[in-house]
Amino acid sequence: MKLLVIEREKIRHNLELARQRAKGAFIYGVLKGDAYGLGLLETARLLKDEGVTRFAVGQPHEGALLRREGFLHEEILLLRSTSDPTDIDALLDAGLTATVGSRDAALALSGLAERRSTVAEAHLKIDTGMGRYGFLPEEFDKIQSVYQYMGNLAVSGVYTQINAHAKHSAVAEQMERFRTLLTKMQSAGIEPGIIHAAGSTALFRHDIPKLDAVRIGKALSGRVPVKNAGLQPVGYIECPLAELRWLSKGHTVGSSVTYTCRRPTRIGVVPVGTSDGFTVAQAKPLSLVDWRAVVPHKTTVLVGGVRARVLGQVGLEHAVIDCTDLSCSVGDIVQLEVNPLFAGRLPKKYL
Repeated sequence: MKLLVIEREKIRHNLELARQRAKGAFIYGVLKGDAYGLGLLETARLLKDEGVTRFAVGQPHEGALLRREGFLHEEILLLRSTSDPTDIDALLDAGLTATVGSRDAALALSGLAERRSTVAEAHLKIDTGMGRYGFLPEEFDKIQSVYQYMGNLAVSGVYTQINAHAKHSAVAEQMERFRTLLTKMQSAGIEPGIIHAAGSTALFRHDIPKLDAVRIGKALSGRVPVKNAGLQPVGYIECPLAELRWLSKGHTVGSSVTYTCRRPTRIGVVPVGTSDGFTVAQAKPLSLVDWRAVVPHKTTVLVGGVRARVLGQVGLEHAVIDCTDLSCSVGDIVQLEVNPLFAGRLPKKYL
């Protein structure tokens, strides 16, 4: 049986590093994408045990699940703006904090809240360069109208999403646009509430000025593209070795003949492949090639604690490893590093 193994202690380690980088700012535990593959409920419970009381989700049903599972008093922020009545009804039912990123979204949320004779809590989203959700900083009149004319909205925060993969100068420009807008809002007598901008990559890659809160999701899995961040990658697949056999010198491995045996080679077949996320997060796109199946140079797995090299092209549901110099048998457990984000279909085991 294949299992995705999640090490809780590594998540705790990564959370502590994020807290150090946050310098006292609130932590929003971002749980979208099944908590980046770590498991929404298990990760939420771990974070709650570690003192996190603010969460963020990508879909209304994720927030509703948290409420049903006992997260009754924690703030849960929906990280996308929506004008869809079905989404709005769902977030209001669950008592989520909405994101409002346009006048249309504000009108739709305020209107449905009014019909329910309630007030919807919301954060304003500002688009400083990502080009997805959010008011443009230049749309101050529309932003102001949310506060002035929509009595069924209670805006408790303002945030943006930094393009963390951009150059430092571009990130600084984004932050300057954001701060300029905040200053204009405060000058107009608008209280912005909680202010946040940095996600995981921005927090660890850039020197973001301290705001009220930071949003941590990807960093919990330890898979932020930042060198020397100290984060520990979380997650590996455990799977029994399915077959052992010998191939002669010159025999090829893989449907695209990506490896030729240089000596008589004892191979092991592991029923784990790209459909399980193996090598998906590591590989780079290549033209005319299925990028998910291209094995980076010297990719290895662990068999009984000993490294074994992956040979040839990783298939949809299998990989071939070099067991020539290993003492191993069919049924021995193989550990394959994987990004949990791409291995979500597997049952999980927590350590």
